[in-house]
Amino acid sequence: MIFKENTFWNKSFLITGASSGIGAHIALTLNKLGAKVVATARDEQKLKSQKNQAQFPDNFVCISKDLSDYEKLDSWTLDLCKEFGGFDGAVFSAGISINTSIRSIDYIQQAKKLFDINYFGNLQVLKGMVDRRALTKEGSSFVWIASTAASVPTKGLCLYSASKAAIIASIKSIALEIAPKFRINSISPALVETPLLKTNNFLQDYKKIADSTYPLGVGKVENITPMACFLLSEDSSWMTGQDVMITGGGET
Repeated sequence: MIFKENTFWNKSFLITGASSGIGAHIALTLNKLGAKVVATARDEQKLKSQKNQAQFPDNFVCISKDLSDYEKLDSWTLDLCKEFGGFDGAVFSAGISINTSIRSIDYIQQAKKLFDINYFGNLQVLKGMVDRRALTKEGSSFVWIASTAASVPTKGLCLYSASKAAIIASIKSIALEIAPKFRINSISPALVETPLLKTNNFLQDYKKIADSTYPLGVGKVENITPMACFLLSEDSSWMTGQDVMITGGGET
């Protein structure tokens, strides 16, 4: 990690999808660097497991929340911001992956399930945070985790790829709307080893291909966190509306 301890001293961040994978690693790293982290995810037990690993557990707050029930998430987020006195930014990492054929009987239902979490849920949290009543600190930065699948989709990942493409398009537009007070960027990792990968047979097969085609091999969560921290920090203060691809040299 290139950042010094206490880099984010007296800063606070909201992290969605913080119970595992990229979101959990970012949350634990920010905590180690001095930030107060409000970690949200559906599974409360997994969140508590991450808190047990935190270097400063008193600054690692766990809140169980299902982003798929998104209709009032903006109001919920606004209340959360007021409760914690405003944040210095957020990382939107909550997401699921579905590989399925367009010939599936329930294809549109699966699409809705995926977009509810990957896109609409995170979008509603962002909407709450940029509300003028949210007390979000001026200069705050938001980071949304997208994917290289948005630009190089593979067979069976139409829905997942579409949800990530929606993120990349949205941050470019939202960046114009919330500047100069706030910034927002996205990160598009290629295949990264996460619990999601281990439970998905399709991704396991894809990993075998990626292992041989990525010059630097399949990614790990610790390969993504430094970029997230950079985008949240003042060192990236002249960056907004950008999608940063981290691919290990691979094209997909």
